Amino acid sequence: MPLHASRDYSAVDGIDYHEIPLTYPQFLRQYLEPNLPVLLGPALTQHWKARQQWVCAETGKPNFNILRQHLCPTTTSVQVPVADCQCRDFTDQRRSTMDLRAFLDEWEANSLANAPSRTYLKDLHFVQTFPEYGAYETPDIFRDDWMNEFWTRRSDMDDDYRFVYCGGDGTFTPFHADVYRSYSWSANICGTKIWTLFPPDQEHLFRDSLNNTVYDIHNVDPIQFPHFHRAKQFTVLQQPGQTLFVPSGWWHQVQNVGDTISINHNWCNGSNLDLLLDSICADLKDVEREIDHLKDMMEESEWIETCQKLLLLNSGWDWSTVWLMCTTIRSRVRRQQQQHETTSLPQADGPINGSDNSTQDHPIEAEAESFSTFIQDDKVVPRRTPIFDPPLVSQQPPLDLTISRVDAVLDFIRNDTSARWFLENVKGISLRVEGING
Repeated sequence: MPLHASRDYSAVDGIDYHEIPLTYPQFLRQYLEPNLPVLLGPALTQHWKARQQWVCAETGKPNFNILRQHLCPTTTSVQVPVADCQCRDFTDQRRSTMDLRAFLDEWEANSLANAPSRTYLKDLHFVQTFPEYGAYETPDIFRDDWMNEFWTRRSDMDDDYRFVYCGGDGTFTPFHADVYRSYSWSANICGTKIWTLFPPDQEHLFRDSLNNTVYDIHNVDPIQFPHFHRAKQFTVLQQPGQTLFVPSGWWHQVQNVGDTISINHNWCNGSNLDLLLDSICADLKDVEREIDHLKDMMEESEWIETCQKLLLLNSGWDWSTVWLMCTTIRSRVRRQQQQHETTSLPQADGPINGSDNSTQDHPIEAEAESFSTFIQDDKVVPRRTPIFDPPLVSQQPPLDLTISRVDAVLDFIRNDTSARWFLENVKGISLRVEGING
C-alpha cells in the first residue's frame, strides 16, 4: 500500500485566496493533503504583537524606533544573518553576519531616501534569539509541525525552523525549493512580496546538462536553460498581513516591493511525509553517484558511512534524522491516542474523508524542564530555543492515519539494508519500535 495517494498538478490554474481564515479540516482537505498553495487574509495574524508594534500605522512602513528599542540592547551586539542581493555565491547569495542595530540604521536610511536595498536579513532564528518576546503565535492550521516539534527537543543540538526576514525594496530570494522539500508558511508583517511559484515535477525544465538550476527567473540564459520557458508558473502578490502557504516541492522565487518584514516557518508532517522520504532517497542517490568512482576502494561499511556523512553535510539530514523525528512524533501521537481512549469518545474518520475532526482535544504536556538542556561537545548546555508545543487532536489528521504513515516510513528504513546497518552500527539506535514487528 503506498504511503500517500499520488498528486496531480496538471489541472492547477491559479492560487486560491481566502479572506476569512480556514478551519483546520478545510485547510487539510483542500490544500495540505493535495499539496496546493493558498493565500490567506490578514485576519489570521491581526492579533500578533509583531503586526501591532513593528509597523507605523500612518505609513505602513517598519517602525524602526520600536524595533531598535525592543530588539537592540544597548550593552551587547545582536549579530544577525544577512545576504548581499547583488552578489551571487553559487546557487545562493553571499552570506555574512551584521550587527542588528547597524542593519536597521542602514535599512532606515535607504527607506528615507526611497533607495533600493541590497542587504537582506534572512533566516533569523527569531524565537531562539528573542525567546521572551512573543512576537506571534503559530496559527492553528500550521501547528502540526513535526520539524519544529522534533528539532526543539533534540538532545544533540539547539535549533529550530522559525525565521524572520527583513529587507528593503528590491531585495529578493533566488529560485529554490525549501529545505528537505518541507512546507513553509510566510506571513507579511509589512510590505509586499511577489512570489513566483512552480508546481512540482518540472525540474527537468529548469536544470541544465550539468544539473545546475536557474538562479534568477528574471535573467535566464536560453542557451543554458532552453526549456525553462515551458515551465508552468503562478505569480502571487502578497500584501501586508497576508499569509502564504507554500507546499512541499514547489520551487519559487520571492521579490520584496518596498520595506518588508515577514515571519516564516519551515515544517512537515504526515501529509508530506512521502515527499520527504522521496527527497532523502534522491539526495542519497546524488551523493552515491558523485563518489561512485571511490566505491571499489572502500569496504561496504566505509562506503555506507561515508555516504551518510556526505548526505548530512550536503542536505542537512541522514537516516538517523528521519528515524528519530518519526519515532519522536509516533511516541507523542500514541500518548494522544491513549488519552483519547480514556474518554470513550469515538474518533471521527476525519476531514480527509469529508467530515470534521471533532474528537475532544488533549493537550500534551510540554515537559519544558525535560528539554531545557542539550549535549554539546560532551557537555550539558542550557537550551536557548523554546520548545514548540505539539498540536491538539483537532489540529492534525486522524491519529490512526498518522501512525500508519509513520510506520510505513519506519518499515521502509528497517527494510533498507544500508540504512539499518548505519543506524544500528554507527548511530547505536535500536530499531525496535512498540507495535511494529521485526
